Amino acid sequence: MVVNIVAWLCIHLGVSSFVSLAPEAFVNAFAGLYRVRTWEKQAKVYERLGVKKWKDRLPEARKWFRRGKTAAHLRNPSQWDRFEKQTNRSELSHWAQMFTAPFFFLFNPPWAGWIMVAYAILFNLPFIIVQRYNRVRMVRVKNRVFM
Repeated sequence: MVVNIVAWLCIHLGVSSFVSLAPEAFVNAFAGLYRVRTWEKQAKVYERLGVKKWKDRLPEARKWFRRGKTAAHLRNPSQWDRFEKQTNRSELSHWAQMFTAPFFFLFNPPWAGWIMVAYAILFNLPFIIVQRYNRVRMVRVKNRVFM
């Protein structure tokens, strides 16, 4: 169990560090991942999930890495592009962390490997949901201002 904990700690910190320092071209290579889907545009799915109520309870790694800004900076149009890039990096980081879960099958019995997969999904999915929620909010603000 200690090996799993240490491995996850290394994955979370390592992937987050890598993505936060990665060139913008690398992050942009996954542009299709960040695209706002038709079913998201009205944010109804996020309202049903109650994202607004719980999103601020999640820890923010940007504080540890001293990078990025909060959604409060959306009030300033000059910060919109920076915030959008930040949400892209964050979402990519959490997807990448989630997809490392099969690694745990190498040194765990199958049942424990599946627990690690479940952990990866349950830990990272809320962060991905918040980034997508923030992106939809940003698109709506941009559309109001520029339309």
